[in-house]
Amino acid sequence: MRLHKTLSGQKDEKTPIWFMRQAGRYLPEYRELRASTPDFISYCLDSPKAAEATLQPIARYDLDAAIIFSDILMIPWAMGAGVHFVTGEGPKLTALETPQAIDALSSDDLEDKLSPVAKALRLTRASLAPEKSLIGFCGAPWTVATYMLEGGSSRDFGSSRRWLWRDPEAMDHLLDRLVDDSIRLLTMKAKSGADVLMVFDSWASAVPAHFQDRMVTRPMRKISDGLKKAGVNAPLIGFPKGIGENIINYAADAGVNGVGLDHGVDMAWVDANLPKTMAVQGNLDPISVIAGGKEMLAAADRILAACSTRPHIFNLGHGFNPDTPPEHVGQLVDYLRKVA
Repeated sequence: MRLHKTLSGQKDEKTPIWFMRQAGRYLPEYRELRASTPDFISYCLDSPKAAEATLQPIARYDLDAAIIFSDILMIPWAMGAGVHFVTGEGPKLTALETPQAIDALSSDDLEDKLSPVAKALRLTRASLAPEKSLIGFCGAPWTVATYMLEGGSSRDFGSSRRWLWRDPEAMDHLLDRLVDDSIRLLTMKAKSGADVLMVFDSWASAVPAHFQDRMVTRPMRKISDGLKKAGVNAPLIGFPKGIGENIINYAADAGVNGVGLDHGVDMAWVDANLPKTMAVQGNLDPISVIAGGKEMLAAADRILAACSTRPHIFNLGHGFNPDTPPEHVGQLVDYLRKVA
């Protein structure tokens, strides 16, 4: 498996390729499948449909890895945090208003509630070619916590940051709960067929610099250590989106095998500042794929040139937008197969 070689710190003769949000709304076959189950959580918990969605981009583009179709909010859903999705608005939750509200949530039956996700992984692995990696993922504790504190998406994360400054110990408590549940979920996914694991810290950029080690890096290290203690040895990718130069400390201390990089990071700077055996993943601007053409391919060339001597997984700096033309993705993959 190309991903495994790369995540072990070796430069593969061919750069492995997969994309964040490679299964989803930009694909017409996905939209047709999704229309059969209007409720998003129910869709995520429909094992055959989740497996089919996972495999659709593999069938279309022959990528090196499939990532199981699910959502980063499945843990708070299983905890009873009132997770639901509103068309045109995104996720909504019952916002936590006091530290005491944290302990009113229960995840005792998390594995049972999320067993359909495990089944989807088993179904996917059975249909996936043995040389293809299968990625299982979860949201990072800080990112998941922001949804629980804001009651949904946010522009400025005001509630989360107020908690952070007024009661950092309560925030620690919430993140510790989410660390434990993330370990449980990722362990279940690894046992069900995921051979690579990834943790998405999509809102790491909202953490004030003073708290980044405490809220981003240390929880990731706890997850890494907890997985090893549970006997899970699958390579681990962390994606602390938007933390800038602090990626140096994250790579050194988070216990990950690879670091996902957003499109705001200069890959040449990354190559100069991270250890040469640290695998990096990314970081093409997803909007460039909407545009397509020579500018997209030139941007891909710059990334490949910066990573020419280090282990690198080609990916985006964030996920595909819904209006991404599938033919542009095909153009990108065909080009990468020739030059990467």
